[in-house]
This record gives sequence, structure tokens and C-alpha cells, in this order.
Amino acid sequence: MAFEKPVVVLDNGSYNIKAGFACDNHPVSIFRSIVGRPNYLRGSYGNEYYDVFIGDDAMEKIEDLELNHPVVNGKIVHWDNMERIWHHVFYRELKAAPEDRAVIMSCSNTAPMDEKIKSCEIFFETLNCPALCIQAQGTLAVYGSGLTTGLCIDMGYDTVDIIPVFEGGLIKYAHIQTQLAGAQISDYIKHSFNERSLGGTLKSPKDLDTIVKQCVYITKDIAMSKENYTKNCTLSNGEVVDVFNEAFMAGELLFQPDLIMGKETNYTALPKGVVQSISKCDSELQTALYEAIIPCGGLSTLPGLNERLELEIEDEIHRPVKVIFSPESYTVIWLGAATFAGLPDAKNVWVTQKQYEDYGVRIIKNKFM
Repeated sequence: MAFEKPVVVLDNGSYNIKAGFACDNHPVSIFRSIVGRPNYLRGSYGNEYYDVFIGDDAMEKIEDLELNHPVVNGKIVHWDNMERIWHHVFYRELKAAPEDRAVIMSCSNTAPMDEKIKSCEIFFETLNCPALCIQAQGTLAVYGSGLTTGLCIDMGYDTVDIIPVFEGGLIKYAHIQTQLAGAQISDYIKHSFNERSLGGTLKSPKDLDTIVKQCVYITKDIAMSKENYTKNCTLSNGEVVDVFNEAFMAGELLFQPDLIMGKETNYTALPKGVVQSISKCDSELQTALYEAIIPCGGLSTLPGLNERLELEIEDEIHRPVKVIFSPESYTVIWLGAATFAGLPDAKNVWVTQKQYEDYGVRIIKNKFM
């Protein structure tokens, strides 16, 4: 579907929001999906004037604010705050009037129809957008890798979703969640620091982000000498801490959860989750899926992850596989949405404002099933 101005692309994540224009090859803005209100209100919103802080602005004033995460486990759970974030995206981040822009937006692979209907209500009735398209993150990740068939491993903060995609459609019965994601890695690091009596050194949430993004890594072979893998991290207060144990074990958690967390858990190791998901698909499709394994999301940027994943899956199934790696894998879903917006065949899955006014919920269910 052709639009007069470039389409706005939104990827709503539990940790970050990515926003930009379909004509670009990278999001214009990436910020935390957090809304903060002053602590002194104590839930009495609307009784007096107050400032609302969104994203990184909220993180900077974290001690003075009551924080809310409108997206949890990939699903929108607080609509007022989600609407504030979308408003912030248009007027503060992109500086684009929503009434002039069609929007393509990602949703969770398991997003219920009620969520899609509510999203349409906000975009058409409040923001007055001319058209909206909602697509599952798994589908968009595959498109973002230049394919239409593949296995998406969406490694986010709240959840790791493994879901096969065939010719642009989700194979929902083969969907697997490992229950291990960024939140569990952060919890492990905090627990490890507490055991070392260093819990007080983590003064800010940014310290955990720094450790995960700059220090955590995954090795091909876990049999190694500690002397060769020392890791130090400078925290926000200037203190330098040895994080070798956390840097190594936090990454290993994705591959050997039983070793680190014990066997009394419902965690699934990442390679086993991949094999379980693909094994649920038709045998004729399994070869194509093993040749197009696509990690995406924030955790997929961990050094060594793709090489280790490839080796472990091959060891599990005794055949070669291909893990498709992008140097900016955290934006693959956003790139897929930007790609999808420009496809000629995609015009059939957009809902225009006129269609919404004429047909209401029925057209949404027809287009976004």
C-alpha cells in the first residue's frame, strides 16, 4: 500500500521501544519502555498537576519516581502508559504528526486479539492515524533477515520465544518459551554479587546493564583456564569490580540452566528449545528451518552465542545447521517491519481508518488473525 509519507515503524519490547521510518535502515530512536510518575503521588493520579517521565528520562530520576512497565512478557498490560509512550514517540522522538503517518507495529507472537483491537482503537480514535498494520515479531524477524521461512529465536528481557515461520506465517503449535531471558541473567548477577558481599556496589540499574552488555560472554568450550578470562567492570560509582564469575556463568545459564539453577526448575536450555520446536514441524520443513535459525533481540548480541548455539544444535541432531547472524541483531524485528511495509503484497493486511470506521472490530479480526 502506497502512502504519501514514510511509514512509522514501531517495535514494542518489554525492555526497549524501537521507533523510526520505513525509509531508513536503522531506528531513529531506541529507549526504555518505562513510564515514571513522582513517588509522592502514591497512586493519586489526576488530583494535581505532575510531570510524567518516559524512557531514559525516567531512568535518570529513578529514585524519585514510581516506575511502570507497560509491556510485560511481550504483552501490553497498562494501556494508559502505552498510549503515553506512543504519543512520546511521535511528538518527541520522531517529531512527526500521527495523523499524517501510517504505522506498522510489532506484537508478541502470542498477542491476543483483544490487544490488537485495543491498539487499533488508540491509533485510529486517539492518535488519528490513517492506517495501521500489526504483525507478529517472529514473522518480522524472518523478513528482517531477507527470508520468508526460518526459525525465529526472539531473545528479549522477559522471555525467549522460539517459533518457526513458514512463508511468512507463524507455526504456532511449535512455539517454545525457554523461561530464561535477560531478567533471569540480571537476577543471577545480583544473586552472585550478594553471595560475594558486593550487593551494595550495584548502586544503579545501569550497573547491571553495563555488566550484561560489556562483560557477559559465551565460550565455545567451557573447559578453560580462569587466568585467560579475567574480566573487570567499572561501575557507575567508579569502583572497579572483578566480574569474571558473573560474566562467564550468566552466559552459560542459557545453555546449562540445570548446572547453575538446579534441576528443580522449568527452564529449557536454548539448543534443546530449538530442537524441540523444529521437531514439532513437518519433516519436510525441518531442513529449511535448520538452515535458517535467526536469533534476534537484545540477548542475541552476547559474544560467542551464535557459534556456541550452532555447535550445540549440531551435536544434538548430528547434522549441519546455519545460524544467521546480524551485527545489529537487536534491530532485526524493526528492520523486518520496515521491509514488510514496502512489500506490494502487504497492502492486503493493512487496516485503514475508513475501513475501521465502516467495519469496526470485524475488519481487525479479518486482517490480523
